[in-house]
Amino acid sequence: MKMDYIIVQAGGKGTRMESLTRNKPKALVPVNNLPMIFHLFKQFPDKKFIVIGDYKYDVLKKYLAAFGGDYDISLVCATGKNGTCAGLSEALSYIPENERFMLIWCDLVLPEDYEIPDTENNVIGISRDFPCRWRYEHGELKEERTVTCGVAGHFIFKDKSVLKNVPDEGEFVKYLKDQQIVFYEQSLYRTHEYGLYSEWSKLPTSRCRPFNSMEITDDAVKKIPNDEQGIKLAKYETMWYQKLNDRGLTDNIPKIYSYEPLCMERIKGKNIYEMSDCSVERKCGILKRIVDSLKQLHSVESVPADADSYREAYLDKTFDRLKKVRELVPMANNETVMINGRLCRNVFYHQEELEKLVMQYLPEKFVLLHGDCTFSNMMLREDGSPVMIDPRGYFGHTELYGDAAYDWVKLYYSLCSNYDQFNLKKFSLTIGESSIQLDIISNKWESLENDFFELLKGEVTREQMKLLLSIIWLSLTTYAWEDYDSICGAFYNGLYYFEEALRAFEEKTVWNYFRDDMTIIEDALKSIDRNVLNELLGECKQTILSNHKIIVSGLGKNVPICDKFVGTMLSLGLNAGFLHTNSAVHGDMGMVKPGDLVIILTKSGSTSESVYLADLLKQRKDVDLWLMSFEENGALAKKMDKKLIIHLEHEGDIWNIMPNNSTTLYLIILQTIAMELKKSLGLELEKDFMPNHPGGAIGAHLRHEEE
Repeated sequence: MKMDYIIVQAGGKGTRMESLTRNKPKALVPVNNLPMIFHLFKQFPDKKFIVIGDYKYDVLKKYLAAFGGDYDISLVCATGKNGTCAGLSEALSYIPENERFMLIWCDLVLPEDYEIPDTENNVIGISRDFPCRWRYEHGELKEERTVTCGVAGHFIFKDKSVLKNVPDEGEFVKYLKDQQIVFYEQSLYRTHEYGLYSEWSKLPTSRCRPFNSMEITDDAVKKIPNDEQGIKLAKYETMWYQKLNDRGLTDNIPKIYSYEPLCMERIKGKNIYEMSDCSVERKCGILKRIVDSLKQLHSVESVPADADSYREAYLDKTFDRLKKVRELVPMANNETVMINGRLCRNVFYHQEELEKLVMQYLPEKFVLLHGDCTFSNMMLREDGSPVMIDPRGYFGHTELYGDAAYDWVKLYYSLCSNYDQFNLKKFSLTIGESSIQLDIISNKWESLENDFFELLKGEVTREQMKLLLSIIWLSLTTYAWEDYDSICGAFYNGLYYFEEALRAFEEKTVWNYFRDDMTIIEDALKSIDRNVLNELLGECKQTILSNHKIIVSGLGKNVPICDKFVGTMLSLGLNAGFLHTNSAVHGDMGMVKPGDLVIILTKSGSTSESVYLADLLKQRKDVDLWLMSFEENGALAKKMDKKLIIHLEHEGDIWNIMPNNSTTLYLIILQTIAMELKKSLGLELEKDFMPNHPGGAIGAHLRHEEE
């Protein structure tokens, strides 16, 4: 008989599910790679669902909005009401008059061969092989525990008028007991009820994603795609195995028995993550063999790198997935999130920065790639040789080939961030009001991080791996869509490693700047003609000995540099002065006397004010005129005989225009002149410096030393 509507009672706190419902409602607890409620959706894809929620209703609503788009779902909020009657009266309003409908508890998973009974009667589902609190026998409901004739939480009503008096809250079966409704009994063999953690925990650990399944015998494994995504991935995986077999690279892959369907040798051995308790020495040996096998794979052949595929694999795919869960994950719209005690920047607010950092690692070539070489996809034969399974077979839009770093970061993913335990749901996630605590059981391989980088010296950097690791975690969000906690945990772990990567780059950037800029300054100093510098030093000394003064002249940012030089000279008791290039022609030039030495500072050597001043000073008798500049072809360099030219490669700012390194070099050179004068003139601390500097911390220190 026709039945178009299903009401799903998905309320209740699910306290019997313990930590599984800490962050999500019971309906979203995963069972065999699907949230409980999605088993109903998949079993009845053409039905109209009315889902009643209360505990964590907002999570349920957002989750179904993100991943329930293929189904016709209406939501009823019963927050604040208690019992299995909660929300029922509102849910019934969605069902037309005289329409047959099903009412079922969300934690009931029906067998695949379940059929809606062909009867006009009201139907009650009877458990024959799992315990229930209520019994239905001889047309009577009793609150009595039973395994053979239990009320399973599955009903079909011929129309909604049967439940016209249903209360707003309370226990539904207890309400039914007083309604004297006659039911047709439908035996629910092989039906499972997962309302208890003890029942859920009996489920076998899933080794597949929802898009594929496996048939395993003693000697073989057959992989079977379950949907379009599974078919697509099976195609790439088959291509990869064919490629390696064609090239004779069969030492580190299973024997392939057939390609359609894909059937291969069952490896007698363990996954790498199962080798947690072996010695560090053995782990080092295993890691080296894995790295060597991947290096061999990468060396087979290469193709030119495709920038679009690179961007797709690392960036576009990741942000497409993140956008789908942004409204679902708590705090995903915050600029920062406190995760495991670390304040982490949110990638949504640093997308452009992430893109720049990632694109700087675009390789020149793509290599033959595994594409998903986590510990879960690596096995160790009994003889200790590693075996690669479950290859990805593509990278972005490119088949078989991709960025070698993608393989290395997938290995790093398992080695140092314990992906495999996370994948097995061996983690704890607590989502607080303002902070996150995520704890993942360890693979116990983290101590080999330095060995990993030593084995890959020259191929990858720590900063690169941290950055790509954050992307891999962030990209896992939607890939692990079947479990709400995994979605959130992957996002938060991605932010945690993203913050770590940003800090590493920031630290490296600062120290790299110091290193690079010091090299630029050192090269500039080395470019100075030593003979010219010695000539300038000699003339400065002669000027002071002749009781004349040294005058420095400059504009703009050179002014404080000149002031510093004059201050140093005066502290030493040496005659010096500053002549501002602009105010010089407004009377200040009167400070220049015969016998004085004047140094004009100008980076370009062509500033009109500096050229004008130089022309005027040339007309003065017995003025020793010098130019200090960075341009040997400037106007002043061409017309002045005495000049100290510095060759500067870069100013050290991002535009190469701000007076940064040039002013630093002026300061170094002028201070060198002052220090050389102090030394060559034999100046003494107590006699020449101390009387001129009685104040401040220096003066106090000198007085203390004297005492």
